[in-house]
Amino acid sequence: MSTKAAPSKMNLIRFRRTLSFLRRAHDLLEEKRDILLLEVSRRLGEATKVRGELNAVLKSAYASQDAAATAVGTDELKKISESPIATFQVNASNKKIMGVTTLALELTDLKRSLTYSISRPTVLIDDAAEKFLEAIPVIVRVAELESTLINLVEEVKRTQRRINALEQFLIPRYEETVLLIAGILEERDREEFVRVKKVKSLIEKRAQR
Repeated sequence: MSTKAAPSKMNLIRFRRTLSFLRRAHDLLEEKRDILLLEVSRRLGEATKVRGELNAVLKSAYASQDAAATAVGTDELKKISESPIATFQVNASNKKIMGVTTLALELTDLKRSLTYSISRPTVLIDDAAEKFLEAIPVIVRVAELESTLINLVEEVKRTQRRINALEQFLIPRYEETVLLIAGILEERDREEFVRVKKVKSLIEKRAQR
C-alpha cells in the first residue's frame, strides 16, 4: 500500500489505524516465532536423543552382522541379505504445528520373514536380523522428527522475514507518514487560529469606531 496521500484528518485516521494493525501484526508474528523456536528446541532435543538411540542400535546390529559374516562367510551373508528379512508399511499423513504442515509417519505390519535355510548357523544371523529389525521403527521416528524440524525451521525463517519487513520498512514508513500528516494538520490549525484571531481583532476594532 502506498503511504502517499493528501494530508487530511480522514487520511490521518486511516493511516493511524493501519499503523496500529501493523504493530499488532508484528507482535503476533514475534509471538509465533518464539513459540516455533520453542517447538524447534524441543524437537531438536528429542531428535538428538532418538538419533543417538538409532546409532547405538545400528552399531550393535553391524557388530552382529560382522560376527555372522565370520561364521558363514561374507559371500553367503550377502546372498542371504538379498532377500528382505522383514515386511512393513509406513503410512504418511499431515499434521499441523502452529499452522505449519508437517509429516506424520506410522509404522505398521512389521513382520519378519525367514529368507535362508535353517541348516545355516542361524543364531548369529538371527541376532543380526533382530537388531536390524529393532532399528526400523527408530529410523521412521528419526525421519519424522527431522522432516518436522526442517519444516519448522523454514517457517521460523519466513516469519522472521515478515518481522524484518515490518520493522525495517512498513512500520517506519507509516510512522513517518502519520507524523507528517499530523504535523501538517497542526500547522494548518495554528494558521487557522491566527487567521481567526486577526479577523476577530479587526471586527472588534471596527466595532469600537
